[in-house]
Amino acid sequence: MNPNYIFTITLYSCQRAADSPDKKEHWKRTILRNCFWKSETAVTQLGSQAAPNNTYIVRIPINPDYRSYAEWNESMQGFTISNGDLIILGECLEEITGENGHTAAQILKQNKPNAFKVTAFSDNTEFLLGKHYRAGG
Repeated sequence: MNPNYIFTITLYSCQRAADSPDKKEHWKRTILRNCFWKSETAVTQLGSQAAPNNTYIVRIPINPDYRSYAEWNESMQGFTISNGDLIILGECLEEITGENGHTAAQILKQNKPNAFKVTAFSDNTEFLLGKHYRAGG
């Protein structure tokens, strides 16, 4: 195991409304241990203004519970990672229900700067060594 894989993360996987029987979003929370977490703040110049820009990288070691979105969508067993999902550093016990105080946007905001929305994902489990799933945002 890579000695940098020391973090616990909470992954919120989203079943998209278009894919659910009731045409509503559904979120599944998964706690994953022994992951890699990196966050950086860079400054972006916008005209005469400087704006902070956070970037995140998470690596999750190969896991038998991982499913592609299509496979996971059938049963919501295990976990999947797709663009739009949320990742939070540490163990977060809150559920995303869509009700006031428990929306994805609110959970994300409550946990910033140690939380991000996934904008990039790759399955790097075909390599000989260091098999992992990578999420970025």
